[in-house]
Amino acid sequence: MSDLRDTPAADFDHFLELLEVHENLLHAETQAIAAKELDTIESILQKKDESLEIVLTARDNLGVDPRTNQQLDSLIDRVIELQKRNADSFQKLVKQQSSKASPKDESKNLLSNRLKQAYSGNKRNSGIRLD
Repeated sequence: MSDLRDTPAADFDHFLELLEVHENLLHAETQAIAAKELDTIESILQKKDESLEIVLTARDNLGVDPRTNQQLDSLIDRVIELQKRNADSFQKLVKQQSSKASPKDESKNLLSNRLKQAYSGNKRNSGIRLD
């Protein structure tokens, strides 16, 4: 890979902007998990999957390792840390919801199961490194 200084500023700025959008989705996810808004969480998960694909494509288009730039390196670390925290918080929420749910709450259980599956799929994506 070449040096980040050889990358056009527009490509760098585009990647930075996409990464910031992804970070904002993670912050929104944090709030939705804290508020226990399952529909919102599900919506954000779909947006995050799309966003991650776009970010990874933009990273590949840079042609350089974004970790060589201090600003990008710091942002990538924040994004990865937010994703880990959200995954942990989501698992706790699922456990709480499962223990509180009665057999009458079948629709909530179905949604909870759908979200678990969606997040499990998302966790596979978290194995894709930005660096």
